[in-house]
Amino acid sequence: MASSFSLQPTTAPAPGGPAPAQPVEGQPAQPGGQEPQSSPLGGGGAFPFLILALPLLLFFMMSRSQSKKQKQLESNLKAGERVITQSGLIGKIVDISERSTRVKLEIAPGVAVQVLKSSIQGVDGGDTPADAKPGDAKAGDKSKEPAKDKPQEKKA
Repeated sequence: MASSFSLQPTTAPAPGGPAPAQPVEGQPAQPGGQEPQSSPLGGGGAFPFLILALPLLLFFMMSRSQSKKQKQLESNLKAGERVITQSGLIGKIVDISERSTRVKLEIAPGVAVQVLKSSIQGVDGGDTPADAKPGDAKAGDKSKEPAKDKPQEKKA
């Protein structure tokens, strides 16, 4: 049994009868007067490919950039530096080896733990007060404080 993928119904010509009419130029090829539709970009498979390929390309480029930054951070680590790990631990590097993937981190006096170099997020910049703003007066600066030496005038 032969199958046809054509959208047009096929009719067998009657024996001795006329063959099915072929479309004449200027007349629609499909029944119902509909023209076959083409994709807006010209190619049937190019547009879906671009939709999938562009996000994958962007993901690859961003992960490569992060990988380079992490390797640079790991190569610049030195003993004695205070670092922050991904889990939130803050400590001082006690022992570091170029060949090892681990470092020894002192998180409290006398307490040292081993962590992976890849888990180190960055160098600790120190504590900065949350309410301090750039340009504010420092605690030792007395120019902004009100004068306490002057006697206050009483209004009568």
